[in-house]
Amino acid sequence: MKKAILPSITVVIAVLALFAWWMGGAQFVAQLTGSAVTPTNTASPRLTVVEGGIVQIGLDDYTLLLDQRAAPYYTVKLGENVEMLGGDKKPLSLFDLRSGDVVRVEGQATDGTTFLAMRLVRAQAVARVIATATPSPVPRETPTTTPTPLISNGDRVPLPGHLLIADSGNHRIIQVTPDKKIAWELPTAQSPDDAFFTPGYKSVLTIHSRDHAIVEIDIATRNIIWSFGEWGVAGSDNRHLNTPVDAARLADGRTLVAEIRNCRIAIISKEKGIIGQVGKTGQCKTDKGHLSRPNGIALLPNGRVLVAEAGARRVGEMDLKGNVYRSLAFPNIAYPSDAQLTQQGNVLVAAYEKPGRIVEINWSGDIVWEYFPKNPGEQLDRPSRALELPNGNIAFADDYNHRVVVVNRAGKLMWQYGVTGVPGTAPGYLNVPMGIDFRAIASSAAPTRVQ
Repeated sequence: MKKAILPSITVVIAVLALFAWWMGGAQFVAQLTGSAVTPTNTASPRLTVVEGGIVQIGLDDYTLLLDQRAAPYYTVKLGENVEMLGGDKKPLSLFDLRSGDVVRVEGQATDGTTFLAMRLVRAQAVARVIATATPSPVPRETPTTTPTPLISNGDRVPLPGHLLIADSGNHRIIQVTPDKKIAWELPTAQSPDDAFFTPGYKSVLTIHSRDHAIVEIDIATRNIIWSFGEWGVAGSDNRHLNTPVDAARLADGRTLVAEIRNCRIAIISKEKGIIGQVGKTGQCKTDKGHLSRPNGIALLPNGRVLVAEAGARRVGEMDLKGNVYRSLAFPNIAYPSDAQLTQQGNVLVAAYEKPGRIVEINWSGDIVWEYFPKNPGEQLDRPSRALELPNGNIAFADDYNHRVVVVNRAGKLMWQYGVTGVPGTAPGYLNVPMGIDFRAIASSAAPTRVQ
């Protein structure tokens, strides 16, 4: 492990001053001069090296994490509800996840170890700020073990079924065929953050994170047949949710919901509400029996579930009593988004970053395959969910490139819906697709390939 490079104390004081002023409700400064700004009622910071490139600054009420792995720009995280991100030579931004407000810290890099904060600019009502991207180190160029083998049918039929897409920016759910026709479409009153088929493919579960609710919609009638959570009201009792980000329907009718801020997997009965849970409500920890910002659930054939935790940057196979049978820490992934098992038994995860990547990891922690384009115009922009298709191809949502993509195991782009980098409402366009699901359907149409 490399030794962390501590930021200069001037930078630490400046950043702390900005945070303390903001959290205390004081007026923002238009320009920071060379003189130190002393916040009121703020204890002296305690600096601790957490791991290589990450420094923890402890205060009485809050803990800041400075992530220097994307040096010379820093990612600063404050508590559970506030995140600051920077990278790609762009200004740092502080997001309040509770209100959607943003405070932008503008400045410049002075060298490889410091960032000079210059001024604060405040804006209001930033759309969709539930999880922010954090650049991570460039991973190993060469995979460490043998990847999942190529399947020839994956080239002949890139998409062997239909994709369900939560087209968040366009306030709709669509089901797209291999020849890029919309087989089913449902407008939604609010932006859907994800969508999943229920067993039997007769209904769809939609996730509304900012509104703290999930909704079940009948595909044939397009009617709402069940919902859970009080719309727009966050809570932690057996009738409320707090920022649900993923869900799955069990064969017996119960629904599992990952709540990233309640730090639990809620087990919901249609008639009785929350009847059980994994994790301890509001206790976002990595300790035994706890979960740290769970953001992904996948049902496994053995009756267990695969749970991804963004806060702990890990994934675990567990039962609904919280017993963990095996777990894996994600290597060099700052924000793992969802997690699925491949046919080889490996873990497939999307690195929700810019540039992002899709990574397949075995249970020993080795990267066995990844899709990580680096050329300008080809880089992924915060991919949120990746699925292995029956033919071995990988489908994923490339959220802020406004597209859903299928690639083969050789890294060739085989199929795409949406125009790269261009949001739109016309046929063939998407606007921040935040989630996908797959349904195997035979199709006589010739597959459409992206040249």
